[in-house]
Amino acid sequence: MAREGSGHAQFITGTDRMQPKVMQSLRFALQPAVDNISVNWTVPEGVTVDMLSPPINTLFQGQRALIHAQIKGQSSGKTEGAVTVKYRLKDQPVTNQLQFTLKPAEDTGLTIHRLAARSVIRSLELEERAGGADTENIRRRIVELSVQAGVSSVYTAFIGINKDSKQTVKGPLLQRSVPVSHMMAAFHGGGARMCACGPIQSNSMGIQCDSMSFEEGEEGEPQKDPLLQLVSLQKAAGCWELNASLAAVFGKTEDEVTNQKTAQVEGSVWATVLALIWLYAYKSDQQDEWQFVAMKAASWIRSQKPDGLSQCVCDGNALLGSQVTEDTLEI
Repeated sequence: MAREGSGHAQFITGTDRMQPKVMQSLRFALQPAVDNISVNWTVPEGVTVDMLSPPINTLFQGQRALIHAQIKGQSSGKTEGAVTVKYRLKDQPVTNQLQFTLKPAEDTGLTIHRLAARSVIRSLELEERAGGADTENIRRRIVELSVQAGVSSVYTAFIGINKDSKQTVKGPLLQRSVPVSHMMAAFHGGGARMCACGPIQSNSMGIQCDSMSFEEGEEGEPQKDPLLQLVSLQKAAGCWELNASLAAVFGKTEDEVTNQKTAQVEGSVWATVLALIWLYAYKSDQQDEWQFVAMKAASWIRSQKPDGLSQCVCDGNALLGSQVTEDTLEI
């Protein structure tokens, strides 16, 4: 779906969190993308170039693309070639050109050849999946490329070889039960803690535990994520109000936060500066999730043109026990 719509695909596996993936895709969507991409080759007479990679329609900031091509033939004259890549970025045409030699000075191995073969195999697999009258020839071509390049495909696979006897490992896969006498696993999430203990047995579906207990936070209520609390308190304009709920996110009382306020700034500016300092100082590992929140807050502070902003940042660092600079906050 992403490929057909010239978009961006994200995969969430294992312990990955969904929030950073979603925000990354949103950031791609809001930033200018490279489009109208074309690739032109300049080679001597007698030499031809076959593109092995599918055409690239769109490239987002932070992404990269590999283009594989096969150069055929031989020229008795020139030994230099060039490839020109043209595209548009922010409605402006851009041209990049790369010179290359047709006679490499050294053997670079088969790594690039295998990558190119994998690109062709992937394109053929997609073509076959789409359906058509030439399915058998496509399948034969996939197997041929896979065997020649040593790259697996949907119709080929690697086999195991015994290092001692040099013979192929044969026979069905066997399921092995691995008994473990005791196991303790803990999973932390906010104020709740889940513990599983007792004998386990490994099987094809995962791990089965004999017993499980659940511990909640104080008064039976799981503790809230401070980052989510902070985000929920932000106003539509991008600022925060100075109140007890915001102070609780910082682990302070409302009086503590109010008494340390810089005299030249109003309460909303002081609260917003504190929120930004706290994000950069204590939630930098989750910046993908709150980046747009911080951008909106910084924009609001700049629009207020407050006096004593530098002193406000210093006082905020003193209150929160951090060392975030004004340049970092982009205010």
